[in-house]
Amino acid sequence: MNIAYADDHKIVRKGIISFMNELGGINVVAEANNGRELIDNIIKSDIVPDVCILDISMPVMNGFDTIVELKKRWPNIKVLVLTIFQTDIYIIRMIMYGANGYLLKNCDPEEIKKALTTICNNGVYFSDSTARHFFNAVQNEEIKLPSLTAREMQVLHMCCSDLSYAQIAEKIGTTTRSVEGYRDSLFKKLKTGSRVSLAMFAVQFGLVPMEINTFEDKNFLQKKAQLI
Repeated sequence: MNIAYADDHKIVRKGIISFMNELGGINVVAEANNGRELIDNIIKSDIVPDVCILDISMPVMNGFDTIVELKKRWPNIKVLVLTIFQTDIYIIRMIMYGANGYLLKNCDPEEIKKALTTICNNGVYFSDSTARHFFNAVQNEEIKLPSLTAREMQVLHMCCSDLSYAQIAEKIGTTTRSVEGYRDSLFKKLKTGSRVSLAMFAVQFGLVPMEINTFEDKNFLQKKAQLI
């Protein structure tokens, strides 16, 4: 398994690389302090990695912009996000950009190994057990596309954005309580209970395409306080 890793926290990066080297069967072909450096190092390398591990908050090129660039250049590269950010909006945004896995930095190191192996074998790994179970159910066709109302489809689509429920309500001309009602109806029909799972469902069934364009991360980060 060939791995590339970008994280501006050198101690964390070196520690995880050391751990992976001890596991055996893992070859780190590139590492970097930021996304731009990572892409440059992959270009210079003779080996294209199977999986790239990305932090989100990095200088020069952050994780959001990096995954977009990676997927454009090398569509077959899989991406495992390893970060401190655990809000639904960040997870959803990475799903929309094509992330194959999402882990928090406080996870057990063994879970990183499990995530890498699962991503290579099955394509996806998420640390949230509910989201992971939901994805597997969709993949195994245990959950099929249900009948959704036009309003539910509209809310489902917007659940994949970086809008809060209050902002969704304002955008479609209704109340926050009504939006939460449509959300709860989606939870019931899709047999889930998280916004992340709604986004995963929408992407898997092609109801919302994965985004291929970058967005102004500064604007997104400025909204963060309102979204969590």
